[in-house]
Formats: sequence, structure tokens, C-alpha cells
Amino acid sequence: MSELDNVWKHLSDESRLYLEQFLKNAPRWLLEEFQEVLLSKDTEFITENNSANTVYILLTGIVKATDLRVFPVVYDFIRFYPVEIFGAMEFLLGEETYKTTLITVTNCRFLKLSKDQFAKWVLNDINALKMFTASMTKYLLEQCRKERLFMFLQGEERVLLFLHDFYEKNHSDDNVIIDMTRNDLAKGTALSVRTVNRTVKELIKEGFLVKKGQKLILTFERYKEIKLRLADKVDDI
Repeated sequence: MSELDNVWKHLSDESRLYLEQFLKNAPRWLLEEFQEVLLSKDTEFITENNSANTVYILLTGIVKATDLRVFPVVYDFIRFYPVEIFGAMEFLLGEETYKTTLITVTNCRFLKLSKDQFAKWVLNDINALKMFTASMTKYLLEQCRKERLFMFLQGEERVLLFLHDFYEKNHSDDNVIIDMTRNDLAKGTALSVRTVNRTVKELIKEGFLVKKGQKLILTFERYKEIKLRLADKVDDI
């Protein structure tokens, strides 16, 4: 029995379907090499410039990519959701070190594999290579589009864009709970905590956000209003 046999029950239907498709041609030896890894919230499991010798497949939970290059700014420039592969982009680009820092936002479950084992498999499996390349290209396109927007958006508009994207990726019904500190919001928008505090207070005052303890609630109706407000500045939001 491989580690993979233990994880299926933890996956959402969507993640299970994707992983089954991704691994449909995987050889038996590969399935036996996978290791299941559980990491707690706020664990830095990949560090920029460290040797890129391990590939991780995110099965459950949320991961953020963090840029620490411009002191003292900490910029959490993207969040990843299952199923996502980390460490494989560096392999395809021929890079020996990781090119970003990755930290768990929630408790996470991964499959782990050495880079050499991943390379041996994926270079001989056109289905897996095609799916991974499509996922990587989609991520790079999304990130480039976001960064171009940030060049022209002011503080409040950046926060609105963050809330818009957060709602689309996290809502399970008509509401989404934003269980994040002001510091976390600042890191996710590349703004100062002071700017985020001022903006959030204004959004609460205008009714866009509802404060419940330390959490913020964004409803579907307010999400639609945010979408309309951003549409004045951003095409195809």
C-alpha cells in the first residue's frame, strides 16, 4: 500500500478528480515513492534560494507565496489552493534553487517527492507534463495580470481587488469570512498597515464589510458592488 492510498478520503471532489487525471498514467513505482506530509499553519516549507530538491503537491489547505526582497515590506503576492504543485517550476526552468518562499496559511496536507523522482516520471508522461504546464502557465498569467493592475490602483482599490479575489476563491455560500489581521491584509496588498486600517474602517462605515469580533464578513451583495466599483477602473474584472 502506498501513501497515496491514505489521502483520497481527505480530498474534495474537485481535487480528487484532478489528481486522478494527473496521475492516471503514473507508474506503480512512483505511487510507492510518494510521502504524505502534514504541516501546521504558518510553516515555511520552501525558502527562496534554498536547494530545489523536493516537489510538493498541495492536497488540502492554503499556501501563500511571500516576497521578502524589499526590506521592510513583506508581500504575500499570491495564495494557492488544491491541487497545486511546488518545486516543479524550478525543475522545468533548470534552476537549482527555489525562486520564492512558501508558507502554509492553514494546516495543510501534501504529497512529497524528490525532484529526481518527479523528473524521471514527468518527462515520460505527456499527460502529467501537459497538465502541470497548463497549471503553471495559468498561475504566471494570473500573477502578471494582478501585478500590472497594482501599478495603477490606489490603496482602497487594491484592498477592493484583494477582497474581490478572496471572495471568488473562498466563499462556500453567499458570505465569506475574512479571518485575517490587518497585517495580513497589508502583506496581501503591498500596502502599509496604516493604509489598510484606514481603508477597512471606511469600507465598514460604507457597509461593504461587516465586522464580527476580529473577523470581517463580505456578503454576495457587497461582493457584486465591489465588482461594479472596480469595473470603473478595471476591464474584465
